[in-house]
Parts: sequence; C-alpha cells; structure tokens
Amino acid sequence: MRSRLSLLLSPLKPRFTGRLSASGLAMVVAMSMTVVSPGCAESGNDHWAEGLRLLGEAERNDCGLGYDKATGQQVISTGRISACLEKTKAGLVELHKARALGVDNWESAALIEKTEHEVEKLESMLATVSRMTHERVLD
Repeated sequence: MRSRLSLLLSPLKPRFTGRLSASGLAMVVAMSMTVVSPGCAESGNDHWAEGLRLLGEAERNDCGLGYDKATGQQVISTGRISACLEKTKAGLVELHKARALGVDNWESAALIEKTEHEVEKLESMLATVSRMTHERVLD
C-alpha cells in the first residue's frame, strides 16, 4: 500500500519511456548546443577583467623603476614611462568599453577616475623626464 504522500507526488514524477521522437531529439541537440557554445556578444565583464589585467600588469612590470647595477641606483627613463603610459591607456580603454556595456557602479567609476588621473600624471612625468634628458648642462 502506497502512502498518501507518494500518491500525491506520483503525477509530478517524470516518466521517461526511453523513446525519443525526431523532433524531441532535435530539441535536445539544439538546447545542448545553446548551453555549450559560448556567446558571441561582447560582455562588459570581459572588458572589465581585461582592463584590470592590463592595469595590474602595467603596475607590476612597466611602471616600476629600473635598477641600474652599475650605479646601484633606481633609474627612470622615457622608455619605461612610455611603456607604462601605453599599458595604462590600454587598460583605461577597456574600462571605458566595460562602462559602455553596462558595468557602471561606484567601484568602476572610481577606478576610471583614478586611472584617468594616473594617465595625466604619467603624461606630465614623460614630458618632464624627456625635457630633463634633452637639456644640456652648460658649465
């Protein structure tokens, strides 16, 4: 004798007979392809992640000072500043794309503003170091 609960739930149990019609098979294949294949549309989160990756890479590698073993000092050059500036600008472009695709919150706004100020400082630093390296010292 079956319990009352099993009698109530019996209409809810799926009943698979093992046979699948051609249209049912086509539906299963179409659904599996939809789930498995990645979307082709651009995602704001993808651009956000790429922007963060570029900014982190710039900070870790290109934006650091170079060490000169001969003099034992940290040195700065226009080449390093230019590389840092280009990588930072590339990261900023990705952050702007992410904002345009819907990643717009206080965190993204603050990071974009901070990065824009950093680009301005790097451009100023590049001009200053470039000017300093091309000046002639007259004694």
